[in-house]
Amino acid sequence: MTRHATVVRLERGITISALEQALLTGEIIERYPDDLPYPSCLVLGWLASGDPLHVVCSRGNVEPALRIVTLYEPEDTLWESNYKTRKVRK
Repeated sequence: MTRHATVVRLERGITISALEQALLTGEIIERYPDDLPYPSCLVLGWLASGDPLHVVCSRGNVEPALRIVTLYEPEDTLWESNYKTRKVRK
């Protein structure tokens, strides 16, 4: 987990087990193959409270462990009600 992701997780009071559960039951909704240093993806998972959680994560070629880049609760103003589709900016 990056330092940034750790700070965000602690600020929002999201436990490691809640993050793990969101990832295990989540689905990849966007892929970023050109991200550096490794390709990454955006996962939509759900917290026990029923709130959505977006997690950006990646896996390296040498280090196969999952790397949590950042996490956030998606804003209704930016995402459709399914939290999978970005709203079109006007």
